[in-house]
Amino acid sequence: MYTLRMQWPVLVRLLSILLSFAAVGTATAQDEPTTLRTSPVLRQLLSETLERNPGVQAARAAVEAAEARARGAGRPLYNPELQLNAEQAETRTGTLGLSQAIDWADKRGARTAVADAELDTVRTEYAAVRQQLAGELLAALGRYHTAADIQRLAQQRQELMRRFLDLAEQRRQAGDINQVELDLASLAHTQATLQLSQMASDLADAEQALIAITGNPRRNWPLLPGDLPVLQTVDADTLLKNLPALRAQQARVAAARSTVTLRSRERRPDPTIGVRAGQERAFRNGNGDAYGLTGLTFSIPLYVRNSFRAEVKAAYAEQTRAEQSLQDVYRRARAQLLSAAERYRLSRGAWLAWQASGQASLGSQVALLERIWRSGEMSTADYLVQLNQTLDTRMNALEVQGRLWGAWADWLVASGQVDAWLGGAMRAEP
Repeated sequence: MYTLRMQWPVLVRLLSILLSFAAVGTATAQDEPTTLRTSPVLRQLLSETLERNPGVQAARAAVEAAEARARGAGRPLYNPELQLNAEQAETRTGTLGLSQAIDWADKRGARTAVADAELDTVRTEYAAVRQQLAGELLAALGRYHTAADIQRLAQQRQELMRRFLDLAEQRRQAGDINQVELDLASLAHTQATLQLSQMASDLADAEQALIAITGNPRRNWPLLPGDLPVLQTVDADTLLKNLPALRAQQARVAAARSTVTLRSRERRPDPTIGVRAGQERAFRNGNGDAYGLTGLTFSIPLYVRNSFRAEVKAAYAEQTRAEQSLQDVYRRARAQLLSAAERYRLSRGAWLAWQASGQASLGSQVALLERIWRSGEMSTADYLVQLNQTLDTRMNALEVQGRLWGAWADWLVASGQVDAWLGGAMRAEP
């Protein structure tokens, strides 16, 4: 017995090493099959969410409004005017005229360019909203399944501590342990119960977050694949070139430049040309002689009181703002892309390290600890330390898995690869 007690620190260290490299996951989670990438259930949930989400519908309505404005901008700027004039004095005069303002500076073309750029903007914003929502859904699913696994682990902890308390009471009655150790077991059970309550609350919050995104509660949320791909060398320039958020800002710059052209052309007055024809009848001594009238009119506004220089200056300022915003968006998008890639690599590396450590059973580890404790070779305090280390190690690993899914969702959004990864499930023209 003395020899065993002298070797116990060595045994504790060996057991700690074994637990540190233990496989991750609860007993129930280990038996669950891993879904394949882009599983039909996941794709269906994503498709339904994108169709019903109010934010997506609002973005689609913005596209429809921009399309209508683009059609309107392509129409002629001025309509013809019909003029009717009648006058009676010493002579009776009646004329009918038609006038038409001429878009001399091609304001119509400038308006069309502005409307087309704005249409490109809202279309790319629509794509960005869909990608952002898809990323939020994937991240929320990851948080939900992580919370569910942690809640199951907390349930196991509570059951283990209940069993530990029962055994401690039996050993106390047999005189193997003192009252302090029994109180310690009771406190451990209480702590496990409180932790289970907190984990259940976290799971409820994660589920409500999913319901807020999808709009409908579900009994079985689709599982997420466990075989996430390796992230190769990141070509930031190529990825950012097709990023919807960046393309939307580029379209805003194009719209601002077209607005400058429009405001400059609006400073050029457009002439109005008209023709008229009629008849004039003069009455002399009761007799009236009729004369035919024809005429040509030409008018042009004089921009004297308002030259519209302020509008042009404002348009140039808006162009500068859009260009500077583009640079800011590009810098932020690039930083977010590289940061998301690095977080994903680190999270995936940590998760692979856990998976490579083996598939040790939680039940066998707990049974080993219990055997040593019941034999009297381990104090109650040491037993609790080792048991909590076993459970905490698994809980930390589940959190690593949750961070992996969050990092992957962030990477998909930051790189604009959501649709590519989901196999085209998001393609939908507004």
